Amino acid sequence: MRSDVLNSSSNSYGQAPEAWKFSAKTAAFTAASGFCYLVTDVDGCAVTLPAPVIGDRIKVIFGAVTSNAHSITCDATTTLFSGYANMLDTADGTAAKHIVFAADESDDDAFSMNGSTTGVAAEVELLAISDKMWQIQATVYASGAVATPFA
Repeated sequence: MRSDVLNSSSNSYGQAPEAWKFSAKTAAFTAASGFCYLVTDVDGCAVTLPAPVIGDRIKVIFGAVTSNAHSITCDATTTLFSGYANMLDTADGTAAKHIVFAADESDDDAFSMNGSTTGVAAEVELLAISDKMWQIQATVYASGAVATPFA
C-alpha cells in the first residue's frame, strides 16, 4: 500500500512533529505554552503559569536551588494541579526514600522546592486539561526526609 494512503489515516498526517521552544531563565517569569524553560537561578526562581487553555504544554527544568526556593504557581487560587511528583532522594538513595506524592486536586495551586526535602532540582511537565486544571508530572531530586512539594 502506498505510504501516503497508509499515513493519511493517522492523526499526525501532514503535521510537523511536536517540538519545544527553549528559553533559559535566571529570574522570575510568567511561562507560556510551547516552551521548555531551563532555569539556572540557584537562589530560587518563581514561575507563574498562565491561565490554562486545554492542550497547552509547558516544561520547566530546574537546576539546583541553594537558597530561597524554586516554585511554580497557578494563575489563580481556583486553578489547581492534578498529577504527581516522583521524589528521588539523592542523599540516601534507598527504595524507602523514593516517594511519589500526588496533588490533591482540591487546593494545590503551588509547587515548591526548598533546596532539600521538597526538592533540589527537577524536570516538570505541565499539560492544561481544563480551564481550571494543570496536569503535572514531575521528577524531583531531593535530600533528607522527602516531603510533598504541593501546597
